[in-house]
Amino acid sequence: MKLAKVTALIIILFYFLNEAVYAQEMVLQNHNIDAVFQNFKSELRKASALHNEEGITRGHIKMADFYGSLRITNEALKHYQEALHFQTKQDTSTIYASNKIAELYLSLKKYEAAKKYLNESLKLSDALKFDKGKATALGLMGSVAEKESKYETALECQESSLKLFESLKDSTGLAVTYENIGSIYEDLEDYDKAYRYFAGARAFSIHSPMHVRLNIINNMGDVKRKNGEFEKGLTYTKLALEEAKIAGNTHQQESALKDLAKVYSALGDFQLAYQFMEEHAHLNEQEIERKNGEQVGALQVLYEVKEKEAQLALLHQQNEIQSIRQRILAFASVLALLTLSGWFIYFKKKKQQEAKIGAYKQQILQADLDRKTAEEAALQREIEFKLTALTNYSLHLANKNKMLENISRTLSNLKGRNQAMVVSKLNDLVKEIDLDLSKENEWTEFTGYFEQIHPQFFKNLNAAADEALSPSELRLAMLLRLNLSSKEIASILRITPDSVRIARYRMRKKLPLDSKQDLQAFLWEL
Repeated sequence: MKLAKVTALIIILFYFLNEAVYAQEMVLQNHNIDAVFQNFKSELRKASALHNEEGITRGHIKMADFYGSLRITNEALKHYQEALHFQTKQDTSTIYASNKIAELYLSLKKYEAAKKYLNESLKLSDALKFDKGKATALGLMGSVAEKESKYETALECQESSLKLFESLKDSTGLAVTYENIGSIYEDLEDYDKAYRYFAGARAFSIHSPMHVRLNIINNMGDVKRKNGEFEKGLTYTKLALEEAKIAGNTHQQESALKDLAKVYSALGDFQLAYQFMEEHAHLNEQEIERKNGEQVGALQVLYEVKEKEAQLALLHQQNEIQSIRQRILAFASVLALLTLSGWFIYFKKKKQQEAKIGAYKQQILQADLDRKTAEEAALQREIEFKLTALTNYSLHLANKNKMLENISRTLSNLKGRNQAMVVSKLNDLVKEIDLDLSKENEWTEFTGYFEQIHPQFFKNLNAAADEALSPSELRLAMLLRLNLSSKEIASILRITPDSVRIARYRMRKKLPLDSKQDLQAFLWEL
């Protein structure tokens, strides 16, 4: 019991020490972010004051890289685009900025925007013969194609990128490209090929940044797991986890922990799988807090800088106003009338401007109202058109049935007046017409038209009925809802008016109607 209490106290103490250390690290980190930001901002301000185009471009790119590292994508995009805007002469920094913008759009899943910048980057790289920029752009183009599931295009782009990096002897570029190709084959579930490319990526990643090496090892473990080689997968994933811990790379630690949980789950060791998932969740929470802290710190610095700039602009404006006031006071005796005239003109123009703005707003409101009125009128016309079409269709159906009955009756009367061969042919014709009259296709099409105008009618009718209604009763209800007479309904259904009356009576018995309530009025309310 005592041992348990001591253990609990140690755990609590360790937790609070970790929290204290983390809080201190966050303060130092935010202070460092502030210092870096202020330094970049100062460089950009100086370059702008000197109208140094190269310095302004470089300053915006530094600011963009800074925001990109903190995952503040909108600010990063803004500064990369500012860098492109200030450049009058395109050079390798243009290609770098274009590739970075494309990379950000890729992360935001805006693939068309990414391809636009990558195409521009490829054209300029060819013009300047800048192979590294072209290789990077081709690699990103391949990643975009992979995200769009265009794997053949993705492989072509990555292989072209690979050739360029081989000619440049760029080991990091080769490592990244090999990894990208491995990722494509992993998506295609060709795990043996994927592993070979990941292994090639690892061989070239000796001098690459740690996060690149760790990501490759994690991918090797993951692809082995997917291929069913769980022991080999464990070896790579555990190695990635150990190196990620040493490097302090929490993102790769999370990835390795998640893969370990998947492997042990596949091996049936659910206790270990749960343990690794718990560690992953805890680490993920810490990483989210850390990233949020970084972003909050950066945004706080950004806010403070913008606030200071706004204050300086306000002070500058106030100084200008004060200077104007002093001049006015100095020449008040001479320019009093002119000043009053100036104020009068100013207020008059201001009122005129306000009146214009009010008129514009009124025009916008009126245009919006007109648009809504037009939409409602168009909708009403569409409903009326469909209702007219449905009624015409029902009358057409009735007339057709009546015509076919007349033809059938006439042909039947001719049977006794002609020779045996004619009688035989006439019998076949009568059968064919009677068969056409019995087809259900027209009823299906008719019901489809009806449901476009009254989509809830059958649902509400079945819900209201005390007993299930037969298909013939549903047809009768549909024709009554169209306000057709008993004679018209009899013609459409090919029955007598008395049969229509009997069918109406039987349907009434299945509906919650009293003796005084009108059936057609009840159907209109559904």
